[in-house]
Amino acid sequence: REKLQSELNFLRAQTNPHFLFNTLNNLFVLARKKSDKTADAIMMLSKIMRFVLYECRAPRIAVGDEARVIQDYIELEKLRYNKRLSVEYHEEVDNPDTPIAPLLLLPFVENSFKHGASGTTGDVEIRIQLTLRERELCFLVRNTVDNDIEIPAVIHLNGSGIGLKNVQRQLDLLYPGQYDLHTGKENGFFTAELKIRLTEG
Repeated sequence: REKLQSELNFLRAQTNPHFLFNTLNNLFVLARKKSDKTADAIMMLSKIMRFVLYECRAPRIAVGDEARVIQDYIELEKLRYNKRLSVEYHEEVDNPDTPIAPLLLLPFVENSFKHGASGTTGDVEIRIQLTLRERELCFLVRNTVDNDIEIPAVIHLNGSGIGLKNVQRQLDLLYPGQYDLHTGKENGFFTAELKIRLTEG
């Protein structure tokens, strides 16, 4: 148990700088453009980092809090792009106080922007659906990808960087036998769907 907890602590320690690194890259793009949105983006990043550094120290947080940081991250990313990006976020949560391990969902959203908005030419669609009913959580993220881009590393969640490999290992440790994760690319879209049975504690 101590060995597993040590590994979990290591995985979580990786998450924060990985997130910060990706977000600072976004701010760099705005700064290079001398965008008027840069100051707003820095304030939004400050809000998100306060959440990541302090509230996420707990072993569990409320689903509602995880949902809010996802929405803040979406707004931060939208500052970076013009009208070619369309983002839809839908949420149906019967009990926002239901506990969940922190920052399990956000890496899927980060991935959708990295391989959708940043890695795709032309118009981009990102669709995010968060549903929670009687402790059954379903998180669906769908984003445009160029058809001529091969992303098997993303589909299999290995070799795609720290984010998704990290979250899958955390799921193995925290919710063994209680989750299903499916990813795939079809008809110009990459889809990730995560289902978790959220138990007490």
